[in-house]
Amino acid sequence: MRYFILISFFLLSITLVAQNDQELIDSVVKLRKASKNSQIELKDRFNYARKAIALSKEIGVDSTILESNRTLSYLFLVEENYDSLYRVNSENLKLASKLRDSIKMAYASHNLAFHYYNNNKNDSSYYYFYNARKIYSNLKDRVNEVSTILSMANIQESERDFIGAENNAINGIKILEALPSSDNKNYSLWALNNLVGIVNSQIQQFDRSIEYHDKALSYANKIKDPEYQNLQDYSTMNIALAYRRKKEYSKAISILQSIKNIDQLKQSDPSSYASIISNIAYSKFLLGETTTQIENTLKEAYQTAADENDDMEQSSICAFLSEFYLSKEQSDSAKKFADIAYKFAIKADENQDILNALILKSKTETGASSKDYLYKHIKFNDSLVLNERVARNKFARIEFETDAILQEKEQITKQRQWLIFISIGLLATLFFLYVIKSQREKNKELQLEKQQQQANEEIYGLMLSQQDKIDEARTIEKNRISQEIHDGILGRLFGARLSLDSLNNLNTEEATLKRSNYIHELKNIEEDIRKVSHELNTDFVKSGYLDMIKSLVDAQMMAYGIAYTFNADSNINWDNLDNKIKIHLYRILQETMQNTYKHAKASKVDITFSLEKNTLNLSIVDNGVGFDANKSKKGIGLKNIRDRLKEIKGKLDIQTQLQQGTTIHIYVPNV
Repeated sequence: MRYFILISFFLLSITLVAQNDQELIDSVVKLRKASKNSQIELKDRFNYARKAIALSKEIGVDSTILESNRTLSYLFLVEENYDSLYRVNSENLKLASKLRDSIKMAYASHNLAFHYYNNNKNDSSYYYFYNARKIYSNLKDRVNEVSTILSMANIQESERDFIGAENNAINGIKILEALPSSDNKNYSLWALNNLVGIVNSQIQQFDRSIEYHDKALSYANKIKDPEYQNLQDYSTMNIALAYRRKKEYSKAISILQSIKNIDQLKQSDPSSYASIISNIAYSKFLLGETTTQIENTLKEAYQTAADENDDMEQSSICAFLSEFYLSKEQSDSAKKFADIAYKFAIKADENQDILNALILKSKTETGASSKDYLYKHIKFNDSLVLNERVARNKFARIEFETDAILQEKEQITKQRQWLIFISIGLLATLFFLYVIKSQREKNKELQLEKQQQQANEEIYGLMLSQQDKIDEARTIEKNRISQEIHDGILGRLFGARLSLDSLNNLNTEEATLKRSNYIHELKNIEEDIRKVSHELNTDFVKSGYLDMIKSLVDAQMMAYGIAYTFNADSNINWDNLDNKIKIHLYRILQETMQNTYKHAKASKVDITFSLEKNTLNLSIVDNGVGFDANKSKKGIGLKNIRDRLKEIKGKLDIQTQLQQGTTIHIYVPNV
C-alpha cells in the first residue's frame, strides 16, 4: 500500500510538471506567433520574440529554445541587423548540432553565410554556404540547395573565379530543370543563366554570353508576378551590352531601343533608364556619331545616376563622356570625366571599370603621369589575373578542407559513440553499486527514524501519564481536604453553635449580646468553609496538551524575561490531533523560543494557534533584531524545524529583516 501511494504521488508530480511545461510551451507558441505578425510594429515583435526565448530557456528544452531563436533571427534579417544575426545563429548552429537537427543546422549555416557576405568576408561566407549546401543536398531540399549554389557562384564571380562560378551555376541549372514549374523556379533559372552570361562576357566569350542571357530572358518572360517584370529589361540590357562589346553596335542599339516604355523607367527605375540611354548614345558614338545630341544624352544619364547615387553607372557614363571628349580633342573635359570615372570605379570596387578608367587616365594625362597610369593599368590587370588563379585555388581548398573536416567529425563522432557506450556501462555499474549502498544507508536511516519516532511517542506517553498521575493526586488531595473540612471542622463548629444557642437562654443583656455575636460569626465561618469545601470537591481543571504548551511558554518566557501573549483558537480539537504532530509542534515551539532569546534579543513575543480550513497555523512574532534569511538557511536550528515539519508534511514561512523583527508561520494541513 505504501509503495502504491508513493508511485501514485510520483505519477501525479510528473503530470503536474508536464501540465506546467505545456502551459509554458503554449505561451511560447503564442509569443512566437505574435512576433511573426507583420501588422504589429517591429519593436513590439522583437519584444515578443525575446520573451519567447526567455520562457523557452525557463523550460530548458533545446529544441524549443532553437525554434524561438529562429523567430528572432528572422526579425534581424528584416531589420538588416547582421551583427545580431551572427550572434543568434551561432547559438542556433550549436543547438542544432547538439540535437542533430540537419535542417536547422542548414538554416543557421545559411544565415551565418549571409552575415559574412554582407560584411564582405567572402571566404567565411563561402564556407558556411558550402556547409549549408551539403546538408540541403543530403536532405534533397533542392530549392534551398540551388539558393546556396547561386550565392556561392555570386561570391566566386565577385572574386573573379569565373570557372568556379560558371560550374556552380550550371550545376544549379541542372538541379532546377528537374523541378516543377513555378515563379520561384523561373526566377532562380533567370538568376543562374544571367550569372553565366555575365561570367562569359567578363572572359570575352560574347556569343556564349548572349546565349545564356537569351535563356535568362526566356525565363523572365515566364514569370507571372509583376514584381519581377523588370528582369526582362535587365536581360535585354545585358544582351545589348554583349553585342556592344562584340562590336556589333547597330545590333546593340536596336535591342536597347526595343525596350518598352523607356521614358517611364525615368520615374520607376532611374538607374536602368540612365544605363539604357547612355549605352544607346555610346553605341552611336562608337559607330562614328559625335553629335551634340549624344553629348546631351550622356550628360542627362550622368545627372540621373548622380541623383540616384549609383556609383557604377556614374563611373561607366563618365568613361563614355571622357572618350567622347577625347575624340573631339577637348582634353580638359576628357580629363575631368576620366578622373570622375576613376573615382567612382574605385568607390564601387568594380575591377573592369577601374581598368577602363586607368586607360582613360593614361590617355588624358601627359608626360610621366600618362605612363604612370598605363603602368598602374598593367600592374592592376596582372594582379587580377593572379587573383583569379588564387581565387580558384582558394574556393577549391575551402571545399576540400570542409569535406575533410566533415569526415574527421564523422570519425570523431563514431569514437565518441563508443566512448559514450563504454562510459554509460561504467556509470550504470557505478550507479548500481551506489544504489545498493544508498539503499542500505537509507534502511539504516529509516530504522533510526523509526526508533526515534517510537522514542518520541514513548516520551509523549510518559508526559501524558505523568500529567494524569498529577491530576489524579490533585483530585484525591482535594477530596481528602473536602472530607476533612466537612466531617471535622464543620461538625465541631456546629456543636459549638448549639452550645452557644443553649447558653443564649441566660437573660442578662450583656451575655445575650455577646453570644448572639459569636453565633453570627460562627454562621459566617460555617458558610465560608462550606463554600471552600464545595469548590475543592469540584474539579474544574481539565489538564491536557494545551496546558503543557502554556506551561512551556510561561516557564521559558519567565526564565528569559520576555513579555508575551498567547492565544489559541477554541475550535482546535487537541485530543483528536495526532501525537506525532503534538510532539513536533512542542519541540518546534521550544526551539523558536530559544532562538528568540539567544539570537533575536526580543523584548516581546506573540504566539498564536489558529485553525483555518483543516490547517493548523502557528505564528510566532517577535520584535527582535531579525536576521539574514539567506545566510541562516543552513543553521542547525532551522534545519531541525524543517526536518520536523517534513515529518508531518508541514510548511515553514519566515519573514524577517535586519532590525525589523521576525515572523514565523507554520502550517500543518489535514488536522
